[in-house]
Amino acid sequence: MSLLPPIRRGFTLLEMLVSLAILGVLMVTLNTFLFSMSELWGGGRDQRLFDQHARAATALVRAAFEQATYGPSASGVALQDVDDGNGSTKPRLCFLLADAGRLADWPEAPLPDVDFSVFVEEGRGLVFQWQSRLELERDKTDKHETVISPFVAAIHYEYYDPDLKQWTVEDEPVNETGSTAWKKPARIHLMFERGSLKSEKVINLPIKRSGASTP
Repeated sequence: MSLLPPIRRGFTLLEMLVSLAILGVLMVTLNTFLFSMSELWGGGRDQRLFDQHARAATALVRAAFEQATYGPSASGVALQDVDDGNGSTKPRLCFLLADAGRLADWPEAPLPDVDFSVFVEEGRGLVFQWQSRLELERDKTDKHETVISPFVAAIHYEYYDPDLKQWTVEDEPVNETGSTAWKKPARIHLMFERGSLKSEKVINLPIKRSGASTP
């Protein structure tokens, strides 16, 4: 019986080449997986930021509409003809806030009873135009503006037809049947766009209820 330890045979050249080949395939596969995950994560970053912005802007508009229904003097949200500054009028969603809060950047001291109108302008996005009813020479001074989102390309208006019992979404506001008055939509759709990124957010227009007050 031999007391010498068993002789361990080393790798042959062929075995080493095969091992290196397998290792190379594994490294290429791993690198491809990592780069793919990086591209997916990085490529989705713009979409995530865009979606976050759209949600935040929509929440701000929704909160302003809700605030317009609070208090005994609140009038809610309505479609009204507003001077567009070019010698003509256009229908815009309008509302009154007793306190404009962060929606207004006052040049001087803040004032109460602020009239707002909402519109979309190409190159600027969704804009709130506002002016206090207590401003001096109100009819002679320019109205103030706050850009809510530069990525809103359009506002669409959703109406319910009780006769046809169906909903329709219109690109422009519609008139009441047999009247020149504008029909208040039940909902509006904010169309966000930034390059190839798109998002549509729906806001229910709140109803002013008698005796409603700030909770």
